[in-house]
Amino acid sequence: MARIIDDNKLERIKNATIEMVVANGYGGASISKIAKNAGVAEGYLYRFYAGKNELVNDLLYANVNELADSLENLLENHHSVWDIFNMMIVKLLDLAKNQPDKIKFLYVLMHDYNFNMVDDQRERIYNLCLRIKENGIKSKELKEDVTEEEIYLMGVTFPIQFINLRLKNFFKQSQLTEKETEQILNICINSLKQ
Repeated sequence: MARIIDDNKLERIKNATIEMVVANGYGGASISKIAKNAGVAEGYLYRFYAGKNELVNDLLYANVNELADSLENLLENHHSVWDIFNMMIVKLLDLAKNQPDKIKFLYVLMHDYNFNMVDDQRERIYNLCLRIKENGIKSKELKEDVTEEEIYLMGVTFPIQFINLRLKNFFKQSQLTEKETEQILNICINSLKQ
């Protein structure tokens, strides 16, 4: 007899994992704590994931794919490079406002050497950055010698770092408004333009 999958339980497991990783880091998030916080038996969790590493990698993959999907959609709709950067920054800020643990989760795992993007995802992001580069050089929005790495750093990494500092109230500033969107965009643009 086939077992019934309870999507609600799976969602609780995913949310508990994100919360635990954000609160305690990867090392402090155990399967037993995740299961307890999700209100499920450890055995139920193991039905879907071989262990914590597989679960966290699955969540990282899904979150990065969501951002890559957004970027790909923006590219396919032929927006200018600055529009793409602006819309991605707005998306990240919206994520920080509406689902702050998701942006914190990305930040934590970006800085944890136990995790890397899988090869197909890394290749996809490289190709998206290459397309931005080619479009930006062609439209003269980007400097001729810009690299894919610089585009990724200024389009994804820097905004996530900035947002994290605000979420932590690091410099006694926690607001994430339109003004901050402009501030991030200006820093990104100025570092990449001709």
